[in-house]
Amino acid sequence: MNTAAKSARIKSPDADPAPALPKPNTARWGSEVQSSAEQGDLKRFAILRTAAELFNERGFYETSLNELAKRLNVTKPSLYLYFKNKDDILLQILNQATVEFKPAMDLAEESGLCGIEKLKIFVTQYTTAMTGVFAKCMVLSGLGPLEPSSRDQLTPTFRLLDTFVRRLLEEGIADGSITPCDTKMTTFTLFGAMHWLARWYRPDGELQPQKIAEQVFTIFENGLGKVRRP
Repeated sequence: MNTAAKSARIKSPDADPAPALPKPNTARWGSEVQSSAEQGDLKRFAILRTAAELFNERGFYETSLNELAKRLNVTKPSLYLYFKNKDDILLQILNQATVEFKPAMDLAEESGLCGIEKLKIFVTQYTTAMTGVFAKCMVLSGLGPLEPSSRDQLTPTFRLLDTFVRRLLEEGIADGSITPCDTKMTTFTLFGAMHWLARWYRPDGELQPQKIAEQVFTIFENGLGKVRRP
């Protein structure tokens, strides 16, 4: 794994994630989105969001492009106007997920606070993002179904996320806000807790994303906070 990064920006040297797309009011396409050049991004987003929903419901391998086209109320050939194949659709879904994680890094870094407070900002923002359909697909589908070349495009970004959290832990240890710990194991455990959210979170549940994020961090803060001795 990489050593501590000097930059918190989610900027891969090998490939940039796809830019964030405008979010339409609906995940459907068909007659609900007008056919015009200006609506291209909305149609592309509709495909991605609906595909992510299907992958989350049925699994990547169990979902066919025919099913995706049927749910969108379009023909299968229409999908190929925007994506090369199912691999390309999953790749762009995961790209979209990484775009949604970028604010977590930026806000933490730009805060100028101590290590534990930066980590709190990151965990809160990242955990909230994990309740979205794209991040959920990232966890449930993962990188496994992708072609090797597609996985290679995403690997640097995921490594950078890992490196970023390790650096925050190291900063906190150095400034005294975090008790000394194994930064590798702590990072793995932290991401594991946040990613598990994608498997049990329900939008209609009693806990909202912000509250969940606060509780997740509180658990880690109690374990990471510097022990105050009398």
